[in-house]
Amino acid sequence: MFESKNPALIIVDVQDAIDCFSDHERNNVNAEEIMATMLASWRSSGLSVVHVRHSSTSESSPYHSSSEHFSFKSQVLPATTEHVVTKRENCAFIDTDLKQFLSEHGVSELVVCGVLTNNSIDATVRIARALGFKVFVPHDATAAFALDLLNGKHLSADDVHWTFLSNLDNEYCTVCSSSEVLSCV
Repeated sequence: MFESKNPALIIVDVQDAIDCFSDHERNNVNAEEIMATMLASWRSSGLSVVHVRHSSTSESSPYHSSSEHFSFKSQVLPATTEHVVTKRENCAFIDTDLKQFLSEHGVSELVVCGVLTNNSIDATVRIARALGFKVFVPHDATAAFALDLLNGKHLSADDVHWTFLSNLDNEYCTVCSSSEVLSCV
């Protein structure tokens, strides 16, 4: 799966805020536990880990730095030696030091997980690929909420999730399972 021996794990927006972000149903309710398993594997292998935290400019957002929900979720708390990136946009590369950190650590492959599949995961994966990174997205370590469409229709969380992953797969990333990723770490 990996061509290098140094894939970085990028955990995006896994903050307490996600639990109060939407009233709609969410898929992959065990994604945080799966990410925790992946994080433990990366740590024991001594590989690079980056925690991406969203800091919304909207004071009413649960992702605003003044919110009681701004903290990382307990399952994926950063270790003191792990890099933390704080972003204000949907993409983890915009106005952050993420690209520089990855370059300094000789990283050419990324495993991107977190929330939301149709927002920050999508944006981060697209830009990562445009910057030349080889990207893997474990479908069971990402999640989406159901979505009301402008045409009055409703998409389930699974439909949102799989629509965005299907659009990314083979052009911007390789969509895989966490077990496939873990078998290569």
